[in-house]
Amino acid sequence: MIRYYLAGPMSNYPQFNFPAFMEAANILRSKGYTIISPAELDDDETRERCLASATGVDYTATNTWGDCLSRDVKLVSDGVDGIIFLPNWEKSRGARLEAFVALLCDKKHYALYWNEDIVEVSAEWVSHMIQENML
Repeated sequence: MIRYYLAGPMSNYPQFNFPAFMEAANILRSKGYTIISPAELDDDETRERCLASATGVDYTATNTWGDCLSRDVKLVSDGVDGIIFLPNWEKSRGARLEAFVALLCDKKHYALYWNEDIVEVSAEWVSHMIQENML
């Protein structure tokens, strides 16, 4: 079974952008993809806090941004075969790090567009997007 990780912006988005992650996961699963979404990995309390957040900050009382990101980086490096980028992923520090790890681990890269098209993208394109958005 081929598994894909969803990467996209979360911090500073209302509800930590969970609705966009949930919609993308549902669309992709309906097309037969096996999806790992960071919006589905937290415990119930953290998930409730995220969904209640109007600003997309301070989502957990017990984990730091680094704690969650380290979990996600491990998944990208060891637990999936490819990564699918949501729109505006390149604006997210976490998604850029996940993309870089996917590059280092020679994973496949795809972009998901809101018209539900999935397009394979090159490592060069991913690298360019990471570099262009570093600041």
